[in-house]
Amino acid sequence: MTVPNLKRIKVSSEQGLGNWLAKNSEKGEVLLVTCGKKSPDKFISSEQVRLILSEHGWTAGSSFTLKGNLVGHVAKHA
Repeated sequence: MTVPNLKRIKVSSEQGLGNWLAKNSEKGEVLLVTCGKKSPDKFISSEQVRLILSEHGWTAGSSFTLKGNLVGHVAKHA
């Protein structure tokens, strides 16, 4: 599966993700980039990303393993 060419937003905490989503509802569709399990201090699970997205009126799309220890999550504001 090909990773979509979207604006990439790197987040390293649940609070940081929630803050970004609250301030950027006009962005449309983005690729949220989080650290994988190898970085436990910055890791946000896919389930937690989906929950935080829904709490802020966003919908979750596909997730992708990116280079290194990164995961991309497609997010679209509803």
